[in-house]
Amino acid sequence: MRDPSLDDAVETTLRHLAGAATQHLAAPVAELTVRMPPGLDRSVTVGPEGIPSRSAELVVRIGPAGAPLATLRLARPAEAGPFTAEERAAAEAFAAAAEPAVESARLLEHTGRRRAWALAGTDIATALLSGTPADQVLREAAARVAELADADAVGVLVPAGDEDQSLMIGAAVGPLAAEMEGVRLPLAETRLHAAHHAGVPQVIDDAATPLPGAQPAEVVTMIAHRYGPGLFIPLGGTSPMATLAVLRFRGRGPFGDRVLELAAAFARQATVAMGLVRSQERERRLQLQTDRDRIARDLHDHVVQRIFATALALDRIGRSLEATAPREAARIAERVDELDGTIARIRESIFELYEAEDASSAAVRRRLAEVVRSVTEGHGVRPSLRVRSEVEDLPPDLVPDLVAVVRELVTNVVRHAAATRLTVTVAIAGDVRVVVTDDGRGLPPVTVRSGLANLADRAERRGGRLVLSAAPSGTEIEWAVPLSG
Repeated sequence: MRDPSLDDAVETTLRHLAGAATQHLAAPVAELTVRMPPGLDRSVTVGPEGIPSRSAELVVRIGPAGAPLATLRLARPAEAGPFTAEERAAAEAFAAAAEPAVESARLLEHTGRRRAWALAGTDIATALLSGTPADQVLREAAARVAELADADAVGVLVPAGDEDQSLMIGAAVGPLAAEMEGVRLPLAETRLHAAHHAGVPQVIDDAATPLPGAQPAEVVTMIAHRYGPGLFIPLGGTSPMATLAVLRFRGRGPFGDRVLELAAAFARQATVAMGLVRSQERERRLQLQTDRDRIARDLHDHVVQRIFATALALDRIGRSLEATAPREAARIAERVDELDGTIARIRESIFELYEAEDASSAAVRRRLAEVVRSVTEGHGVRPSLRVRSEVEDLPPDLVPDLVAVVRELVTNVVRHAAATRLTVTVAIAGDVRVVVTDDGRGLPPVTVRSGLANLADRAERRGGRLVLSAAPSGTEIEWAVPLSG
């Protein structure tokens, strides 16, 4: 968000200069255009009705001859006659006197933009450190950067879970944003690869021009062809948590050095915050694992041993009563068996504590990305995975079901649908919702009855449902369960 007070100050300064030109020069209309970063020039016009369609005009430059700071355009009705040499000299003298004020306006503009970028970085850091899900923070960051950089599209590119071989568009702002989300971009032989691993913002002149001798993937070419100037902003240092791809349409001006400077400061702020969040997450997980280990040891060393000792004592008593009181001995034996079962269940819980898997949203996203990649690889289907989570951690017992559902639904599409495109959307909020769509021929009835019955059972056990919508041109399957189910 821009600073309104600075915007007003810049506007006031430019209007004052243009108004002074109409008062002191022989022109009722003055248009002042100040050069800002490419694509961000500021212009004001002062006059009763703007520049007449039939007019005499005079244009003078303000600032150094080789790199003017602004352009002053004067106009008056044609019947007033052309501007004379004396009037031109007066206009040039006015331009020389106005140069300090124009430079001041440009500095104010730059200060406003620097403050806006700094505020965006601060807001992102605050949101991350306050526990807001990273997906949500990065989506909001994309919208802020699109505004600040005067960009036409911004994509949030996150690791796709395949050892840095590709990035996935986790969120997007701009044209076709919904279709772009979830698309996986191979990193090999792309400028994005170099920028992502360098860990510092980089400007490129043309997003669609590949590296010399490179043959980028078709999906990269398809997305990049409509864009020209680009700015890549890695967030998280040399091992980025995400990279923002900031793009302008082909034919627009490039991102200048000032935008790159501001983006670099923004990236440094976000990187520091992400480093702190990562440290907090590691500390939290270490503490959680320490607690699990302690509980497991207590259960094993104290609870299980005491129950075992009690069962052993009861077993001895029961055996001593077998000859004189067989009925009581049998009842005691039943209780001993129950205690043995209790010990077995506690030991299973101990094992689960030691083997508890990471149920964080980021870890689940990585697992799902790996599942989709492994199932579809080599089958000629183009997959997209979109994961949106409003919670930090899922219930651990839900994660295996979620992974199994995605694996089964994607496998069914690959085996039976003859599809060329597959989209997996996972939304986690008040419930967990998995929607898999494809452009294939639909699933045969036998497959629906046998292959999806288990998934329907999983949903019903958790109070959810499985819904199939099939048509000749494609299939949509939705699996949804309450988050607390």
